[in-house]
Amino acid sequence: MSTYKDELAQAERQGKAAHDAMEEWVNRPLGAPDVPGAVLEAHAQSLRASRERIQALLRQEGVRDDLEAALARNEQYHRSLGLSIRDKPEEEEEAD
Repeated sequence: MSTYKDELAQAERQGKAAHDAMEEWVNRPLGAPDVPGAVLEAHAQSLRASRERIQALLRQEGVRDDLEAALARNEQYHRSLGLSIRDKPEEEEEAD
């Protein structure tokens, strides 16, 4: 059974890898081959998914310094790339 720390570490690695790949594209030299949009979108989705995983851990584990710090780092990744930070809307329960 994995601990929340294992899940957190995996989410942070996923977010950092996505950020680094997108930052490399942003800082590529002039004349460098372009990257297909689908590849960039996959990196953006991976970055968002890592943020959602950290938020899920916060909901499960409660407020913890390591989780709060990880979320702040992840949100800084978004901002440094000029990506918006939007939360998924909460799923509403259907009334019977």
